[in-house]
Amino acid sequence: MNTILRKNAKYPFIRSTLAKQYGKAALADILRRAEHHYAVLSAQCADATPGEWTHLNNTILPTAAIYKALLETDNENALAVTHGALIGLCRTGNRMMQLLLRIPGMKTLFMRLLPKMALKLFGRESGFDYTNYSADKTRLTMDTTACPYCKYARLLDVEALMPTFCESDFATYGNLPGIRFERTQTLGTGGSKCDFRFIRE
Repeated sequence: MNTILRKNAKYPFIRSTLAKQYGKAALADILRRAEHHYAVLSAQCADATPGEWTHLNNTILPTAAIYKALLETDNENALAVTHGALIGLCRTGNRMMQLLLRIPGMKTLFMRLLPKMALKLFGRESGFDYTNYSADKTRLTMDTTACPYCKYARLLDVEALMPTFCESDFATYGNLPGIRFERTQTLGTGGSKCDFRFIRE
């Protein structure tokens, strides 16, 4: 069955992670359930903007679908397994970024492109809101005050995943050579904002 979930870029990693955890015998049933949840959850997001759909398709929906499937098959470990799968995937991306940033000139290019990327992917057109935005060649500051990850986690009844979505930022952007990522609070863990800071060291 060639479903939307199977077309998701994260699908091979998700499948591999679940296979290691549960074995092939249980994997087919978990994925069948996840595919069903993916379709149902997608329908609940019919009013999402194109920018929100970028985050829904890339992260929110596949993670929520797997979580709901695991709640039905391994309730006790559903959150931990889902958390591990998403964080593991983000750390894989982080390792690739680390390699790229060790290339001469890439740190400068990263800081030059970061403001445009931040406003495109994490700006108002993508369902975020923010204050205190500033950027130059050595620092980007952005305090997020509204977030589609929180919005849709609540809408889709997967609020337990909100801290995982928050931690995925550290898994993606932490420990980059020459680029320090800082954040002291997040909306998804009870904060009043997500205070993003990228600092060129």
